[in-house]
Amino acid sequence: MTAFRSMGCEVVLPDGVPADEVRRLFEERDRRFSRFVESSELNRVNATPSGVAVVSEELASMLSLALDAARATGGIVTPAVGGAMIAAGYDRDYSLLAPDGDPVEPAAVPPLSSLTLRGRVLLRVSPVLLDLNGVVKGRTVDDAVALLGDGWVSAGGDLATTSPIVVGLPGGDTVTLEHGGLATSSVAQRSWVRGGERQHHLIDATTGAPARTQWRDVTVAAPTCLIADVAAKAALLLGAAGPSWLDERSFAGRFVGHDGAVVTNENWTRGVPLEAAA
Repeated sequence: MTAFRSMGCEVVLPDGVPADEVRRLFEERDRRFSRFVESSELNRVNATPSGVAVVSEELASMLSLALDAARATGGIVTPAVGGAMIAAGYDRDYSLLAPDGDPVEPAAVPPLSSLTLRGRVLLRVSPVLLDLNGVVKGRTVDDAVALLGDGWVSAGGDLATTSPIVVGLPGGDTVTLEHGGLATSSVAQRSWVRGGERQHHLIDATTGAPARTQWRDVTVAAPTCLIADVAAKAALLLGAAGPSWLDERSFAGRFVGHDGAVVTNENWTRGVPLEAAA
């Protein structure tokens, strides 16, 4: 296997594929869309958080995906959480965060109605700091597999594949993904403390604070990595309603509680019999 770091995680792909092309794709996306690259286009747009901005075709396309995800999840997964993430202390690359710090106060998440995108023209009628992490990595994994033509790509454990691959799951189980995407959303991997309160990167849009959810990890299988990633985030943020929300959309989901107990929704149980999951 070949591996490199980008977007704050390890990207892994099979040997014998054009790894340099995949690396360039990830690095180009990171330079354009990261909140942690000072010169990124996203940061240039966020520097003036309201009014009209003309953005690149690349940013318009990614923002359009983020707005589609927000509409599909009823605003649960939204690109308008940038200010709330900064307020929670996620103001630099995770590797540079201090493990503890002063207390923080939640920042309100602007409604989707604050944002309008028409072609390359972005209008924000009230201040909005954008964060595109909800879609950038998943879409880049999908695009990397398309670039390869065949095979698989994994970024931080989220992956897309065109052929069967055995994937490790939180808690030690494995599953065979025949094709499509698999993504895990977790409150355990990226967390820190401010004023004695644990913070993480998954914001509850109704409170502006890191979500208080019964799930530690949620894994979803879907046709693409992008869809799986968005669905996993939404299902984790929904708490007890997460399994049925996925079932209603025909997605398979595996949920791990903070005590390590595993729950699967109906679609996962049908697709992965218990005797084959371990």
